[in-house]
Amino acid sequence: MDLFSFLEAVAPPKIRKTSPISSTPPTNPVSPGHHLQNLKEWPDIRNKVHQLLDPLLQQKSSQKTQSNAFRTIANRFNHEAQRWSSCGNKSDVLRLGAHVYERPSVRILYELFSIDSDFGHHKGAIVIGDPDRVFYTYTYTYTGKSYERSRTKFLIQWEPPWTFSTPQNLIHHFNDNRADLDDKVVKLVHQIYGYMTFNNLTYGGFCNYEALYLFRRTRDNGLEVSPPFLYSDPGTRGPVAALMYICKQAVEEHQSFNSFPITHTFILDDLDIEGSWDENLTVPWKDMALRLSGTGRKNIATVMSGEIQPREDVKFRYSSPAFFKVYDITKPYNLDFAHKEISAYNRLHSLQGKYIPRLYAAGSTWKALKILVIEDCGQTACDENMTEELWSQARKAIVAIHRHGAIHGDIRIENFVIAKGTIEVIDLGMCRQGTPAEQGAELAELDRMRKSWEAEHTSDPQ
Repeated sequence: MDLFSFLEAVAPPKIRKTSPISSTPPTNPVSPGHHLQNLKEWPDIRNKVHQLLDPLLQQKSSQKTQSNAFRTIANRFNHEAQRWSSCGNKSDVLRLGAHVYERPSVRILYELFSIDSDFGHHKGAIVIGDPDRVFYTYTYTYTGKSYERSRTKFLIQWEPPWTFSTPQNLIHHFNDNRADLDDKVVKLVHQIYGYMTFNNLTYGGFCNYEALYLFRRTRDNGLEVSPPFLYSDPGTRGPVAALMYICKQAVEEHQSFNSFPITHTFILDDLDIEGSWDENLTVPWKDMALRLSGTGRKNIATVMSGEIQPREDVKFRYSSPAFFKVYDITKPYNLDFAHKEISAYNRLHSLQGKYIPRLYAAGSTWKALKILVIEDCGQTACDENMTEELWSQARKAIVAIHRHGAIHGDIRIENFVIAKGTIEVIDLGMCRQGTPAEQGAELAELDRMRKSWEAEHTSDPQ
């Protein structure tokens, strides 16, 4: 089966709404300030897609797969597409979109361009914020027995068509209503632009299943958007061709804000906490740049290491290493988690620097991210770097939290960090007031973890 026949075979079905229709909670508005004044048309995007794919329409799957991969996917496509085309919520639409748009796109990338890639959930990638889907590539080791996932190269937001109908003209709607931060289109464009900017990405996308829009960030902090690629458009005019094209561009282009190593720079617009890494030093936080680098980790929030530095032309000359915990507060539940963690640091203020890290500052940027600036507290604990002494220190730290009438709420070895022979407790987002019974259960869990470690690492466990 050649590419032309494959694109015809994977034509997306019409989405069918089930009853009752459920909707996701509305997102909080983003405020990019002066960073995005107008949305402009991406003028040549359709021609670029045709220029790439039209010469390849008669090309078949790569011979190295030892089978016709296009035909294999096409043979299974309609049955699964029809089965999943009945949707009642955003999760259903995401599942259908993954099958009819993402899967064919990554297969074309592999078969025709030898690009091994995939789409996935934001928790599986190091990405700032919580975009619905992220695109990445795989790099295999020399032995071919393992692979590494690249950083996020492209991201896409989704909405069901019944909560976000395709605008008559997205550009005009945004430019005419951009002062209304609660407008659905304005809110969506700001959110996508924020995700792209925060992650130093050139490209982003939005799909409501019935239409796919592609976004391109320009070097003057501007944003361009494509015409809609409609699900009913055939072949190289449809969403699969457009999605494949933009992913290939994201992989192959090496622009300045899309190259390694990546440093993400943020300024706190609104501050909840203004502290310092030195009790004799008053830090002008609104004049400080937070420079996040390193690989980090992702769960509810993204955690990355980096440095606090004064902005250019600021007389303040001090800087400090730090860890940064970044919550995507466009999602209301993340805002709740962030506030709970800040409250826990305030409640346990006397323990900072001894049993828990010091919270230097906390605030938001663009009203989209809540950032906790935390003391650089060393290495994450694990079985290999724990000792009997450190286990004893860990218990003292939990007991100290209990003396304040609280429980940590998430006792795991990776929620301890080690620096210079001492241990501290981190991740206070689940910390809350606790009963004596809950405190006892928490200590029992820590003791169980220690005994398990001793059984593996000592010849005579106590």
